Amino acid sequence: MTRTVLLVAFLAAGLLLVRSGALSPWLWMLLTVVVIATRVIARMDAYQDELSLTDQGITRQHGSKLRKVQNESVRWDQVRRIEVLTHETGPGRKDLLFLLYGTGDAGVAVPGAVAERHGLLPELRRRCPGFQEDQWEQAQAATGRATILLWEQAAP
Repeated sequence: MTRTVLLVAFLAAGLLLVRSGALSPWLWMLLTVVVIATRVIARMDAYQDELSLTDQGITRQHGSKLRKVQNESVRWDQVRRIEVLTHETGPGRKDLLFLLYGTGDAGVAVPGAVAERHGLLPELRRRCPGFQEDQWEQAQAATGRATILLWEQAAP
């Protein structure tokens, strides 16, 4: 909403400049078309962030239609370590990033909002025996940047 108000104010100021003769009408029209086109294109190219939890593993697809869509995945039997990265979060905020490391190049980084929307945390608790609840509580209460280990596969 704020962007729309600023856009209208910008275009209205341009009209005032055209009326006073400080700006040519064709330049104002060109600016208007460019600004409106960028708004329309931005809505057409919405960012998507989807997470798929299956019995085989976890897959995340993120990106937009006009830009390259990124795919990250790891099978459950390949998961070796789970961490959470905090970004000046604190109580009541969900600015967390789950990092699931697998073997080789396999792995997934999942933002907290996406993880919450798709039920990642209950799935991790179910699939990872020894999931460290106390570390999870520490991550939720963190007020600064930190990397907290939630689970690591036991050595064979």
